[in-house]
Amino acid sequence: MFSPFRALPAWTLAALLTGPSAAVPQSLDILLNCSACHTLDRNDTSDAAPRYPVLNGQPARYIGKQLEAYRTGVRQHPQMQMTARALGVHGDVPMARMYAHAPAPDLVRPPQAEDVGIAEELVQNGAWDRGVAPCESCHMLGTVDGIDMSARAAPRLHGQPEYYLADQLRAYADGSRQTGPMGRMQAYASALDVAEIDALAAYYASFRERDAP
Repeated sequence: MFSPFRALPAWTLAALLTGPSAAVPQSLDILLNCSACHTLDRNDTSDAAPRYPVLNGQPARYIGKQLEAYRTGVRQHPQMQMTARALGVHGDVPMARMYAHAPAPDLVRPPQAEDVGIAEELVQNGAWDRGVAPCESCHMLGTVDGIDMSARAAPRLHGQPEYYLADQLRAYADGSRQTGPMGRMQAYASALDVAEIDALAAYYASFRERDAP
């Protein structure tokens, strides 16, 4: 049986305690629900782990912005909107810091991963004739030229669930998701066709933990 308490290492409490003191008890209470889907335990092999976005090591600014968007209704998802509203405005920072401080997965693309050349072209070079910048200009792994990419506002796409990535690109394309900075993601996604969206989702989802079988 899943027990959220096993996913509360020391750094979890430390991160929560850096936020407003009034938010800590409430954040801890809601955390027990959050970690059931967005697990903090990298060794969790339950069915729930790969089905939901992996928040460990994601930029705190990004997580905080998404919680705000859910709470205000800018981003739509019944469960997440309810959770964000229960967390409250003072709970965004400690919750975002908690996940940002969680050890990020060490991801690589296995040699046996399916060839999705159309996606790799978009990731590395974009499609400038349609105004689409390379995905990796914002969404990168690790440290690049001395810059810790986890400190940026753009989320890590690598290793996220394929269905989730495709759904979010479609939401940006049809305008139902409006959280991209300065409308960039809406513009980029709306310039992609169905095959390109599916290929990008498959490419990023193909990344696995370095030591995974």
